[in-house]
Amino acid sequence: MSWIRTFLSELNAWQWVGVLVARITVGLLFFLSGRGKLFVPERREQMRETLVAAKVPFPDFNAVFVATVEFVFGFLLILGLATPLACVMLSCVMIMAIATTAIKNIKATSPLAWLSEFLYVPDVLNLVILFWLFLSGPGWLSIDHLILSQIGP
Repeated sequence: MSWIRTFLSELNAWQWVGVLVARITVGLLFFLSGRGKLFVPERREQMRETLVAAKVPFPDFNAVFVATVEFVFGFLLILGLATPLACVMLSCVMIMAIATTAIKNIKATSPLAWLSEFLYVPDVLNLVILFWLFLSGPGWLSIDHLILSQIGP
């Protein structure tokens, strides 16, 4: 039984790798998505059409606003800079995406099937990861950690 405790303890020492991979992966997802919507006219138009179909007010403004939030805060998440703020801002984008489009596309016949389809939506998984990063922090390989270690206790 002590080998299990040792193994789990060693695994715990490497949890920073999981935090780093999750942070960079989700950050890249948002950064690249926002970049496409900001700098590729076809992607921006596609975003605007999605907002119009979802009946979101001011679709032209919101297309640029959401793309900017994804681009800027995705980049901050990659760096591990202002991680809690980045997680909150990107979570707001995910919540709005889930509320305006994802939920409407679920065509389940029972509550359990609905829940299954809901949890299968990538936006939900991104939201869960952002929540985890908000609570756990960016890990030691981040600018946030570097800044906080310079400030001291």
